[in-house]
Amino acid sequence: MSQAAKPPENLGQISIATQVVINRATIRRPGAVILLLAASVALMMTGFGIVMPVFARRLGELGGGVQALGLMTVAFAASQFIASPFMGALADRWGRRPLILTALGTFVLVNIAYLFAPSVLVFILIRGAGGAFTAGLFPAAMGVVADIVPEKERARWIGIVMGGYGVGFIFGPALGGFLYDAWGFAAPFIVSAALALAAFLAAAILIPETRPRAVRRRDALRNQREKAIKSKIKEPIWASLPKPFYIFAALLFLDFIGSFAFAFVEPEMIFYFYDDLGWTTAQFGVIVGAYGLAMVLGQTLLGQSSDRFGRKPVIIAGIALSVTLYVGLTFVTFFWLMAAGAMIAGLGSALLSPALSAFYLDITAEAHRSRVVGMKESALALGGVLGPLAVVAISPLTTSQGIFVIAGALTVLGALLAAFLLKEPHHIVLRKESIAWEVSKRRSLAAESALQGIILRARRSQRMQQRQVSG
Repeated sequence: MSQAAKPPENLGQISIATQVVINRATIRRPGAVILLLAASVALMMTGFGIVMPVFARRLGELGGGVQALGLMTVAFAASQFIASPFMGALADRWGRRPLILTALGTFVLVNIAYLFAPSVLVFILIRGAGGAFTAGLFPAAMGVVADIVPEKERARWIGIVMGGYGVGFIFGPALGGFLYDAWGFAAPFIVSAALALAAFLAAAILIPETRPRAVRRRDALRNQREKAIKSKIKEPIWASLPKPFYIFAALLFLDFIGSFAFAFVEPEMIFYFYDDLGWTTAQFGVIVGAYGLAMVLGQTLLGQSSDRFGRKPVIIAGIALSVTLYVGLTFVTFFWLMAAGAMIAGLGSALLSPALSAFYLDITAEAHRSRVVGMKESALALGGVLGPLAVVAISPLTTSQGIFVIAGALTVLGALLAAFLLKEPHHIVLRKESIAWEVSKRRSLAAESALQGIILRARRSQRMQQRQVSG
């Protein structure tokens, strides 16, 4: 007669989990993927930088002026404002790679279309269409970083991706000015399209999907479950937004103010350089290039500063340095001194952008990161829409210097807002984790007590049965 199987030694014992493993995309060399992404972005933004100083010249050839440049800026920003949330949601639903390739491919087609634009209106419409279909690049790129990089290293790698954006503003504007002065408006757009095509091919071949279908399906099921629970308890719609909500709102406002201030001065600044100061297209390109050089070097060397010193102080320092651009525009007319001021402002942007982006990711649930970054992009785009409209309304009432002073004052307001409202995200995370741990601990103790009671009752019942058999 076979003996009964010996019960496991841990039968009746309670084990408490000490770690939760979250499935992520398996990327062997995440750093290499992000570097390739940054390189692709750098190629595209170099193309963008090439055509940047040419827009005003080309619009002038077509019979436009400050108003036309302002409307073109509004068209681009408005389309990005409308499309960014949808593109961010699509990056969460369909994956990062399709949105990145769509943006890069669109930029190729847009630059070719510029060559054949017969009027200011068509030029503006092309610019608006390009803004809509490239709006997914930044949310998808930030989603890639969040997918494969630990939280404590995000600001560093975000800085590298943002450095890819800045690279385009080092060589692009000066090269665009030189190409325009030497060969006319067609040359900058042809070179820009070629660089965008190289970026598209590099991304298509070398950049993998960091949010595979299995992860997207898991998150979709989780979202459905959470929606079903929320529908039963009737939670308000803003319950899914990052918490604390006032910090999320403050971050959006900071992005809006920064975008609004620059968009507010941009149309006036370009024609101020060309008409009032008499600078050439190449000189304007050098100013933008100096800004981009400082931004790239700063994000490469200092992009991880908020990981080390905290998000809040780095954000405040970045805003403070950014003010130097508007101070320089107000008081400086010497070319090289203006270039130095642009470099200081670029360093401020190098500190500010990675810290703000990392702050968003710190307080956002994993399944909604691209969507929230899309909302961030919408705040930036809204500033880009309202800024040019505001300068059209205010420019008849003040001088160029008055416009620059207003932009500087708004930027200072942003620094004060950051100083008074922002709290370090790691304190918020720790508080949430402590609350969650306390709740989990209480539940574990309750479950342990309940199971121990069941075990004791089972043992008593077993003893009673043994007594009855022996009796």
